[in-house]
Amino acid sequence: MGQTPLSTAGNSRVMTLLIADDHALVRDGIRLLLASILGETKFREASDADSMLREIRSNPEINLAVVDLNMPGMDKGSRLAELARQTPALPLVVVSALTSPDVVRRTLDIATVYAFVPKSGNSEHMRAAIEAAMTGTKLPFLEGTGTTGISDMALTPRLEEVRGLLRQGMSNKMIASTLGISEGTVKNHMTEIFRTLKVSNRTQAAQINLDVL
Repeated sequence: MGQTPLSTAGNSRVMTLLIADDHALVRDGIRLLLASILGETKFREASDADSMLREIRSNPEINLAVVDLNMPGMDKGSRLAELARQTPALPLVVVSALTSPDVVRRTLDIATVYAFVPKSGNSEHMRAAIEAAMTGTKLPFLEGTGTTGISDMALTPRLEEVRGLLRQGMSNKMIASTLGISEGTVKNHMTEIFRTLKVSNRTQAAQINLDVL
């Protein structure tokens, strides 16, 4: 037997959720996952920080927002803090490929962020996150649920960000577009990542995890 959808477990209200991510395929995947978790649900979408804020201002019926930390315009998470100040009653769940302890800590320090879900997570991670947000409970980030190892800690925050996007399968062009930098700068960052991690190609840079060495 399947699990009871959260939105119908003692609550007949149809929820409205905002999915904020700059990749349409990712939004589609999150929407399907959330529909399986919540049952009947209405969705709004945003592709960057500015459109996220516009959607929330224009649609006060939004009950919860699932937000990609790495969207254009997020300004290293400062727009989340802005959103928390503007809509203190709106619970947030953050998804990210970046799971370094400092990124996670700063994100969960924001009052309205109830859970941090790594993009390497699974449906149970997301279900627990949504349930925490719906009940107003801070969900602790468990070590080992993310993808960051000792190797990431040797990188600067910017290189961690580039590596996180590399792990999502993005090309240099896509990374450049996401971060608002040139492809040449991305290539320089890749060279530094390869040097720091002592690897010779993108696949090795994405897969290496020194926690197991």
